Amino acid sequence: MGYSRGTKTDPGLSKTGAKQEPAMPSMRFLLKILILSLALSAARADEPVQWTANGGQLILQDVPRIPPELVRRLNRYQNVRSAVFLDWAKDGEGIYIRTRFGEISQLHRVRQPGGYRQQLTWYREPVGQVMRRAGARTLSITMDEGGREQDQVFLFDPGTGETQRLTDGISRNRLALWSRDGKKLAFQSTRRNGRSNDLWIMRPDKPGSEELLLEAPDGSWFGPADFSPNGRYLLVQRFISVDDSRIYVLDLEERRLYGGAGGGERLSANKALSFDRQGNGFYFITNQRNRAAELAWMPLDGSQETVYITAESSWDVSDFALSANGKRGAFVTNEDGISRLYLLDTRSMRYRQAKQIPVGVISGLKFSPDSRQLALNLSTAQTPNDVYVLELGRRAQSAGELRRWTYSEVGGLDTDAFVEPELVRYPTFDFVGERRRTVPAFVYSPPGKGPHPVVIFVHGGPEAQYRPSFSKKVQMWLTELGVAVIAPNIRGSSGYDSPYLAADNGLKREDAIRDIGALLDWIATQDELDEDRVAIYGSSYGGYVVLA
Repeated sequence: MGYSRGTKTDPGLSKTGAKQEPAMPSMRFLLKILILSLALSAARADEPVQWTANGGQLILQDVPRIPPELVRRLNRYQNVRSAVFLDWAKDGEGIYIRTRFGEISQLHRVRQPGGYRQQLTWYREPVGQVMRRAGARTLSITMDEGGREQDQVFLFDPGTGETQRLTDGISRNRLALWSRDGKKLAFQSTRRNGRSNDLWIMRPDKPGSEELLLEAPDGSWFGPADFSPNGRYLLVQRFISVDDSRIYVLDLEERRLYGGAGGGERLSANKALSFDRQGNGFYFITNQRNRAAELAWMPLDGSQETVYITAESSWDVSDFALSANGKRGAFVTNEDGISRLYLLDTRSMRYRQAKQIPVGVISGLKFSPDSRQLALNLSTAQTPNDVYVLELGRRAQSAGELRRWTYSEVGGLDTDAFVEPELVRYPTFDFVGERRRTVPAFVYSPPGKGPHPVVIFVHGGPEAQYRPSFSKKVQMWLTELGVAVIAPNIRGSSGYDSPYLAADNGLKREDAIRDIGALLDWIATQDELDEDRVAIYGSSYGGYVVLA
């Protein structure tokens, strides 16, 4: 979709300064696309060149053979590994991580920063969720079989390597959660009828103790979020849609369900986090005030007098963890796609940014059992996802050194030469109040003098967001093709505010396509970018945008 060009200083304005309506694609632009398509697909009818690949299963005609050297270079990008934090080991024995062994992700233990990764599992299937049983070395593990998405929950002993299946082997079982005393395990299961994602509970040491807690209505699911300190209450998440998710408190003794957050006259997204350590209330993330997703606390006295902890922030809170002693918390904000980590004093509800963290995307927060360290996953433009540990100070908001615990293999690539993106905001076609709306985008510029060809990278979703984490695909394009890559977060992207998320709903979906047209206009104003050589790439919702 093309648009009339404006001036260099303000695309979308005519030379007289008058606002212009979007125009149809120019004939010159369409002819270029047509000529390029014909040139790429042309074949000599008299002498078709034919060859096979994949053991003869793929027959190619008039497609150039792929040089072995090119295959060798690209394989380095495809074999980049990463590591994901899973849980802390018992009694200071290190951490558990998930990393790829061959083509399958397996469980490993690392005992010190930069230490040897000891492989613990050798399954034929990839390991999913892992959680250590309170007060023990044993772990709960979820694992699929044959890609059927029928996950089972297993009990694994890292000392002996023994594995015991806890679920029925037929239904799908996920979101396993241990009680604080390690005696109960809550989980989500389709055991009742093979399709409904209900909430169940069991005592793993008592075979046959599985018990149905909540039946999920069609079109929604239930999942456990946290057990209260005394084990009587269970914090429950119910998901209905991206803009309607609710929180309940379930009394396990009386089997009574209490309303928590969500489900009122105005739909809202609410994410259950954890009970506080005094058992007086629970933490959650919510956008019920039609703002960015806020970190909040609600008492259990029935008053529902919510305390909005991050009321002064205009950015989404994406992750949260509470220390074992309950004195401090940690949360992550999504600030224009970049993660920022904050440490929270739970008594004063004041927080402070931990500025030791490099620019990237943070996930998987979890405090050590002694509350003195905070583990996290960090992915940057120059490093794949790896596990880091932040040393904490005596005060709840203080932090010390950030230590990298895993160093994932990168296929011999020089990651120091990888390109870090620049965050820009380009003007689009409409206005918010009296100001022209802008669209955030991450721009990766290859080395050397321009103008460079451009690949526009559109994320999936639409309720998703491009973030500056490690991307072997983007770095491969930059290095091997010498192209610039622009990843816009067009309207409808998450991570901003509710109006921006809803700005492409229904008949307004075409406005998101027009944001791409405005990006083409912006590219034309940049001396380092070649407006005549622009490609667009995307999958899922991004694929729709490409075709549109």
